[in-house]
Amino acid sequence: MKNILTIATGGTISCEPSADGLIPALSGETIISLVPELKTVCRISCLELVQLDSSNLTPSDWVKMAKAVAENYDEYDGFVITHGTDTMAYSAAALHEMLRQLEKPVIFTGAQLPIEAPKTDAKDNVYDAFLAACSSVPGVFLAFNHNIHDGAYVKKTHSEDFIGFSSVNAPVAGKVENGAITWQKEYLDRHSENHFTPHYDLCEKVFLLKLLPGLSPKIIETLGALGYRGIIIEGFGAGGVPTDEGKNDFLPAIKKAIADEMTIICTTQCQNNGTHLDKYPIGILAARCGAISGENATCELLTACLMLALAEKNSPAEIRNFIADRLANPMQL
Repeated sequence: MKNILTIATGGTISCEPSADGLIPALSGETIISLVPELKTVCRISCLELVQLDSSNLTPSDWVKMAKAVAENYDEYDGFVITHGTDTMAYSAAALHEMLRQLEKPVIFTGAQLPIEAPKTDAKDNVYDAFLAACSSVPGVFLAFNHNIHDGAYVKKTHSEDFIGFSSVNAPVAGKVENGAITWQKEYLDRHSENHFTPHYDLCEKVFLLKLLPGLSPKIIETLGALGYRGIIIEGFGAGGVPTDEGKNDFLPAIKKAIADEMTIICTTQCQNNGTHLDKYPIGILAARCGAISGENATCELLTACLMLALAEKNSPAEIRNFIADRLANPMQL
């Protein structure tokens, strides 16, 4: 039997009622004890990392999770991270970027209902997560509603429905049926060319800016004055920004920000089909100013990628090349 480490971080899965609503309270060991079928799947150890609603998690907690995996890497065959659903896609994307050249599975899971609630989805999700952790398929994944999502492509798309998450611009990595996972072939063939290398440095001065019709481009100057070093602009349609010189032309603001060594990524507000800055003037002109295309990446992955690039690379060109390389193939380990 394989040895799997559970890293508990709180979330709805661990919640109990309180005067202020549901609050994380159950330990990882308690969660595991409520899924007795796991005794026949693997040997399990538990690490209590934090006990938080995932809306209260910050990038410093991503570092704690990454370090928990790295510090126990040689002792275990795989890892399951129990986590709140609200920001689990952000954490999965972050660890996908931070845990490079993984040779083992790291599986996030959680639930839309506490594990002790009637008709909870938690027990199935936990069981599926351990199946994935025992699979030897390397990488960061998220197990939910009998789907295994690649951490690079996953997004929370349902606030309460048991579906919970979707794979965006990619098929699900695997499906669980009758206690077994059917993986997409490319994941079965996946392997790392190099040794596992964790990265912990993150620059948190990243802002996600959702455009609204009529929004003033002065917001970019304001964000620069506040010390932000990178902005992900969620533009309209294919990812463009307003360019009407008579109204709210964003091009001068983007050009000045880039001249001041701020990194600008343009992405789309649309969930599917990705960013295409080469289609209309609103995208082509932004790219000519130096904006980077978000390609098919989720905002969660762009956030993690940009935070790492700003922390690890010294020049705008290095930052740009790092992001372009990571976005060219999000499946890379």
